[in-house]
Order: sequence, then structure tokens, then C-alpha cells
Amino acid sequence: MESSSKRRDAIMMAAVFGIIPCILGIGIGQYLRWSGTIWLTDAGGFWPIVCLGASLATFIKLATTSARDRTLHAAAWLVVTWTWLYVPFWLTATDVPQSSAVIGKDGRVLIASDWARQRENRVWLLTGRAGNRIVRNVAGTVTVNAVEVKYRFAEPYIATRSDGEDVSKPLIGAANAALAAEGRKSRSARIALFEVREVHARLVDTICRAAVQGAIACPLKLTLTPQSAATVVGGVWSKRYTEQEAIDEKHLPTLVQLLTQDNSRLVGRDVVFALFMELAGTASELSKVARKSRMLNDYQFNELITRILAAPDGANEALGVLAEVNRLNQEQRQALRAKAFREASIALIVKHVVPLRISDAELVQLAPRMRPAFEANPDVAASVLEIFGERLPQETQYDAVRSLVKARASYAFAGLRYLNFSSSLREALLHKVVAEANLDDLDTSSLSREKLEDMLAPSELRPLVASVIRKCGSSKEWLNFAVRVLPIRTMTVGERKTLVNELMFSSTKSALEFVSENRQYLEAADVSEVTHDYTKTIAPDMCLHLTHRNASRGIDYFSEAQLQIFRECARAK
Repeated sequence: MESSSKRRDAIMMAAVFGIIPCILGIGIGQYLRWSGTIWLTDAGGFWPIVCLGASLATFIKLATTSARDRTLHAAAWLVVTWTWLYVPFWLTATDVPQSSAVIGKDGRVLIASDWARQRENRVWLLTGRAGNRIVRNVAGTVTVNAVEVKYRFAEPYIATRSDGEDVSKPLIGAANAALAAEGRKSRSARIALFEVREVHARLVDTICRAAVQGAIACPLKLTLTPQSAATVVGGVWSKRYTEQEAIDEKHLPTLVQLLTQDNSRLVGRDVVFALFMELAGTASELSKVARKSRMLNDYQFNELITRILAAPDGANEALGVLAEVNRLNQEQRQALRAKAFREASIALIVKHVVPLRISDAELVQLAPRMRPAFEANPDVAASVLEIFGERLPQETQYDAVRSLVKARASYAFAGLRYLNFSSSLREALLHKVVAEANLDDLDTSSLSREKLEDMLAPSELRPLVASVIRKCGSSKEWLNFAVRVLPIRTMTVGERKTLVNELMFSSTKSALEFVSENRQYLEAADVSEVTHDYTKTIAPDMCLHLTHRNASRGIDYFSEAQLQIFRECARAK
């Protein structure tokens, strides 16, 4: 009876943990196949082996133990069922290239590359192909006529394709035809193909419509990128012209480049120069070659200078050539100098003042042209005063100062830095500053007390100091400026007292620091009063700390009277 019972238990164990899970797993798998379920993965063969090993371990465990652990039995049943579902799928799995797509019975599209974690991974279709279609090369990158074509078809379009169809063939044919036609065009057209958005968009649309045979909306995403090997000079998709292409297509920028760059392989210099002279329409283009004229012979260089001298817009360029080119002969220098002084911008002349070495006679010649330049730009007036100073004719000096006074006060303040040869002119600038300057005009970020005293004489500081002190009562910013920049010794007794009072309203600590640092200019009673008021705002321990400040820092920061006030404050606790 005991053996019969064991046999019955073994049969039941085999049925429960072998036959039933096997039937159930295979049944589920077949149902998934027949229903057209799509199961894609790039997991590889690791998990099938793990499942088989786990199933084998489960059978051994069940065969060698007599324990009736329900958790163990449930886990064993699930492991075996999953194994019989999973492993048969792998035995009949289909390798799907990452560039392909799988279309289910319901029209759902799954692209294999979306299921791959790495580009080199293989993707497997585990549920077979019952009722499913595989469309090849729906996404990827191909090289056509030295252009990398990256593409991806839209899912609605893929869903209409038949099983096994390669949708990339018409795309490659269309791209090949379009790019071959574009490659035979001029260099300018080939450059525009990848540089001009509208031209590039037309090419993409042409390829798309040819590939899908005139769909209403292009179901294709395309990216065209020239290969690096095809973008070198002379390459089919290069952005640079060869010498012959520049001549044939009359491309002026390349002609200029060939004539000015030392590393350019210029073969037909005379042809290139003649074509450049024919195409150059502005003095700026002529000047570019004149400034780097190493490739030109003397005859060509002389012809170039003649053209610049004759150009209506050539004055500024003549000035640049005169300042930078050492190849000029004396006659050319004189002609360019005369043209520049007659017509060139005053601002540009001032910029090149060092190489020009302008004489007094030439300054007189330039004087009538300076007034309009001053009125148009006060910066020019300030620069002229800085550079030429009292060498300027007196009327031109007045014109420059008049321009600064009409402009913002910041220009007048800047003019005071440079104008050191006329008291009357400085008075006009100072009046403008005192009357109208705000903190931005005074350039408070870089202005210091030392710079201000170097810029203004003591008599000139007085009206500025009085003006700033009057503004301190209504503006904390002006108060901070006065404390940081204004020299205390130039203030009157009343102005110093006003400044101390305003600081007391603003901050007793700031007032204490001010009177302590400047007590030699202040009344002793005022210093003591501020110090006493400050002790009312701090704790006795802080007062005790301040009594040691002179000794701890090795400086005479507080007076003896102030130290006594701090001692009394410290004893008051």
C-alpha cells in the first residue's frame, strides 16, 4: 500500500508540475502566435538558459524534499509554466534587422531599432509571424553620391506596405538621381544645396515625392549630410571654389582670397587679377587686396591704388591703406593722404593718428571738417581734445567743447580728463557737470577720491562738492558717493556737519566709521556725539571689544576720547 501511495504521489507531482504547466505554457504561446501579438526583444539567449536551469532546479528540489510548502509549490509551478512559454518562443524566434519594422494584424507598427538598447544588438521577434508582416529598411543611413542619407518612414506609410517589401530601394534610387543631377551643377548651386534652407528643403521634397510616388504629404523624415571626404577643396560638396571655378563662375570672394592668402595655390595670377578688377565694385573690396598685395606685381599694385584714388567711396579705404601698407611710393602716399584728409571720416583719422603723424598745417586743413563730426558724435570731440589738445585751432577747441556741453554730462566729465590747457573751456565743462550730471555720468564704478582730485583743481572741486552735498539728503546713492569719493578737506564746516547728520539718519555704524576715519577734519564734539549715539545701539560686550581695537590692529583708528566713551559703555553692564 505504501508503494502504491508513493506512485500515486509521483504521478500527481508530474502532472501538476510537468504536464499541466507544459500544456498551459505552450497553449499561451500558441494563442499569442495566432492572435498576432508582436513581442520584440534584444535580450539574447541568456534568459532562456536561466529559465531552463531554474526549471531543472525546481524539479530536483521537488523530487528530493517531502515538505509541503505551498509557496515553494506555487513558485515552482510559475517557473515551469514560464519556461514552457518562453523557451519555445526562442527556439522558433525570427531575427529582425534593426532597420526593419513589424506590422501586426491590427495595423500596429513596431520598428525594431526602437527595441534595441545598442546599435549592434540583434533584435528577435519571439511570437513568430502568424498574421504579421515584416517591412525591410524602414529606417537607417545609406551613402549616396558622397552624401549620408539618414531616413525614417512614417508609421502610417509603413502600415500600407506588403510583407518583405524593401522600402529603401525607391528612396535610394530617387536620392541617387537627385544628387547626381545636383552634383553636375555649378559650385554656387552645390554650396546652396546644404547652406540655404529653402534650397535644401526643395531637394528633400523632390527625393521624398520620387521615393513614395507623389504622396500628398511626405511620409519620410530625411537628413542629408555630405561626407567629410567630399567637402575638401575640389570635392563635389566642398564649400570652397577652386581657382578655375572662381574664374568660370566669377565668384568675387574667392578671387579676393586667392589674391590675398599666402597659402593659396594661385596659377593664373593675371587672369584672376583682371577678373577681380572687373568685378570689384566698391573701394572696400579693392582695399582688401591692396592691404595684402604680396601676390601682385608692381603694375597690378599701381593699378589697384589708382582705382582706390578714383573711387567716390575710397577715402576711408585710402586712409587704411596709407596706415598699413609699406609698399607705397612717395607719390602714392601723398595722393592717398590728400584724399583721406579731404574726404575720410574724422573719427577714422583720429583712430590712425599715430601712423599718420599729422602736422599743424594739416590740422588747420582738417578743422573745417571737424565741426560736423563733433556734432554728429561727441566721442570724436573728446578724442580730438585728448590727442591734439592745444595744437587745435582755437575755434576748433571751442567747437569740441560746445559739442561736449550739448551732449550728456558724461561727455563733459570725460572732457575734463583731457582738457588741461584752457581754464575758460574747463569752466564750461565743469558747469555742465555740476548742473546736470547724475551718478551714471560720473562713472562711479571706477572713480576714486584720488582720481577725482587728480582730475579737478581744488577751486573746481568746490562747486562739485557743494552740488553733491545738496543731493545727499534726498538720495542714499549720492550719500554713498559723497562718503566714498569726495575729499573731506575741500568741504566747508557746514558741509561736513551735513554729511555727518545724513549718515546718522542712514546708519549709525556708517557714521561712526566716517567720523573715525576723518576725525582730523571734524569737530571733536561731533565725533564724540556720533560715538556716544553709536554705543546706544550695541551691547556692552561690543563696547569692550571696541576699546581694544587700536591695540589689536596696530592702528590709531579711534581717538582717546572715543575709547573713553567705549570704556564707559562697557562698565555700564
